[in-house]
Amino acid sequence: MIYEKFLKDNLIKKEKPDFKQIECQIKRANKDLRTAEANLSIDLTWAFAIAYHAMMRASKALIYSKGYLPTAKKSHKTIVELTKLILGNEYENLMGHFSRMRRRRHDFIYDSKNHITSHEAKISIEMAKKLINEIIILVRKENPEKDLF
Repeated sequence: MIYEKFLKDNLIKKEKPDFKQIECQIKRANKDLRTAEANLSIDLTWAFAIAYHAMMRASKALIYSKGYLPTAKKSHKTIVELTKLILGNEYENLMGHFSRMRRRRHDFIYDSKNHITSHEAKISIEMAKKLINEIIILVRKENPEKDLF
């Protein structure tokens, strides 16, 4: 089972999928994307951070759809790693970008580093769109009986 190490380390817990919560996460991820785009002309670093949070929300929806919830312990790192594991090697480039965004966002939130260029902010939004769309496709495909998003 691919989730065994995460369960053993108490990074996730098993729970029946809550499709209302999954849908809320996806809707909010899309709203975060629009907010990130609107912030490009105001604050590049916040636009980047918001795009990262959109990816986090979509990733949580994916994890929830598999019947797991991340715990508070190392939640951001766990979500990135578990999303990478679920999506597989096909998405290695996208997930590498997501992982780097996690570290860059950490520098901004905890050390107040305003270090994001216009190019990085725009790329982060494009990566967030790609990840969200892939997750929507996958969750719909694996749950065809549900009327999702």
